[in-house]
Amino acid sequence: MFVKGDKNGLGINIFDYSAMIQDQPTETRIASVHRDENGVIVITMKDCGLVDQYDIMDLNLVIRHKANQQNCLKLVIATGDWDMNKEAREMALNEDHLSRTKARAIVVSSKLKASLFNFLKQFNNKEYPLQFFENKETAYHWLLTFREDINKHAQH
Repeated sequence: MFVKGDKNGLGINIFDYSAMIQDQPTETRIASVHRDENGVIVITMKDCGLVDQYDIMDLNLVIRHKANQQNCLKLVIATGDWDMNKEAREMALNEDHLSRTKARAIVVSSKLKASLFNFLKQFNNKEYPLQFFENKETAYHWLLTFREDINKHAQH
């Protein structure tokens, strides 16, 4: 998302808006994000180590742009090697309230993790369907079941 090595003289990286074309992948330090042919926003987390609140802000800007400020389906492939610091977790929770999510599928690295997260999600009050999977294809097909609902709402 940021142009590597390009500084504006203040030590701040310059934002590369040209990379944010709707259907083209946009790379941030922590993830690759694109909108596929079915309108699903696919977020693939990278092996990036520790994620901070600025990474979360950057990622959410990209997601909002790809979603075109519309409710959308999101597929998060979270199998990479990464973790969030406390500030990043807080920002992610705050941003989640602002997100325009119709449904979210999260792919994790094992069946055990998927089962555990699916159990824990019952204690979380999400305003949208959320499911954890160990398989990307299963997660994607589950998301597509909500696509028809989006099309129905758009017609009204």
